[in-house]
Amino acid sequence: MSVRKTSFYFCMAILFAIAGAFPYSASAQVQKVQQIVKIEKDTLRMYVGQEDSLRAYAYPSARVFYWDNRVSIPVVASIAPPHSTNPYDSVYIVKAWKPGKTIIVVRVNEVAARCIVVVTPKIYVDSLRLKRDTIRLRTGDTASVMARIFPYNASDKKLGWTTVGGARVLGTTDSVTRVIAAADADTSLLIVGALDESGKRDTCVIITRRIPVERLALNHDTIRININKTDTIRASVFPLNATDQRVKWTVASGAVKALAVDSIGQAAELIGATVADTALVVAEAADGRLDSCTVITVDPNTTASVEVDKTTAIRNVDETTTIRNVDGGVMVHVDRPARLEIYTLTGALAHRESLTPGDRFVPLRRGLYIVAVDRTRRKILVQ
Repeated sequence: MSVRKTSFYFCMAILFAIAGAFPYSASAQVQKVQQIVKIEKDTLRMYVGQEDSLRAYAYPSARVFYWDNRVSIPVVASIAPPHSTNPYDSVYIVKAWKPGKTIIVVRVNEVAARCIVVVTPKIYVDSLRLKRDTIRLRTGDTASVMARIFPYNASDKKLGWTTVGGARVLGTTDSVTRVIAAADADTSLLIVGALDESGKRDTCVIITRRIPVERLALNHDTIRININKTDTIRASVFPLNATDQRVKWTVASGAVKALAVDSIGQAAELIGATVADTALVVAEAADGRLDSCTVITVDPNTTASVEVDKTTAIRNVDETTTIRNVDGGVMVHVDRPARLEIYTLTGALAHRESLTPGDRFVPLRRGLYIVAVDRTRRKILVQ
């Protein structure tokens, strides 16, 4: 054979090889994906009587999982599908029965994964100790509480928290929880107990203290309203987190009306008198703090003349009348004959007389009084 023929046959062989390589290469690209199955845990450690769950994962994803466990005598652990699901679910429940080891297997398309289950005897809680014997709180406060579990390797460390009294505890089974103070002054008992049937528990006292009202302030010292008309007055309680925010309204003197307009009484509607009038409205906090407002009912038909007369009268009275508190009573000085009336904050008349020019001492018990000299009124605290 000549060299030329040999080269020709060699080139043809290369061409045929190249032509045949294309369909072979395309088919090689279509490869079967390998099935992968895995259980979330390689080893599952349990104690006798415990239930736990195992989840299997497959790639590509699968809808059918075949679960099995190695039969042992006695039975160390058993498996079962969750309630209300099919027997081929990816999640199975494991129940530990006896100390020992067993193997759980799951299969997908003939590919298997396994988990070793180790069951140990149950170690019960021997004792519980709260880190605090007494917790002192103010209303609205919270606090953390920790319980120590002995022995540290107890099988079931879940705890139950309860209270007896006004204080509350957040629902949890952890060794740390939070308690919430009672809504008012209170002494409660916090109880923590082991949930492993050991019956072990510990207790702690929770003492809740009130936050008293330190100051009560009205948004007006004086309000003028027309006959039979209305206005609103508001009270502010300090501190803002005081335990009892309620406010009570009374009319110490005069013909106006004061009606609470919200659930705790921090706002009141004032209804003017049916005739021109000067009244004293008193706000009292639940803890006894007081403030007051003068409510002047004005007749709009005689406003001009009445206002001038009142201004003159008040100025004259202020110039000639002195009202001050002294130990055991009140001292009143007038430079002209006047009418004296003293009221308690409930509106009860405590003293009444006609004054002559000069000083007059009126003995009174300790408390807050409204002292009226003619049309002038003053709030006096007797010590």
